[in-house]
Amino acid sequence: MVDVKMKFSSMEKMEAEFKAAAKQIGDSMREMKKISKSMEEGALKGMGGDAFRDAIDSKLLPRMQLLEEKMIELSSDIDGAVRATREGESTAKSRFK
Repeated sequence: MVDVKMKFSSMEKMEAEFKAAAKQIGDSMREMKKISKSMEEGALKGMGGDAFRDAIDSKLLPRMQLLEEKMIELSSDIDGAVRATREGESTAKSRFK
């Protein structure tokens, strides 16, 4: 059986980075929605504005949403792994007391 070793501080930093990335992606999405809204309100009229708004709404934002969800998922996975490993260590230590 292979021993599992985990550097908790590194894992917690990685989890925090994934959370920060998800937040930044969410912030960027809100800004892109504002840009799309300004295009809709006439900031850039004509086919160019329509195409730009369509690209934001139908291509960029859905992909950014998937990326944000993945960052949240990875953060959650790391949190779960850290908790499970700590619980396993605690259980193992208690058997030797």
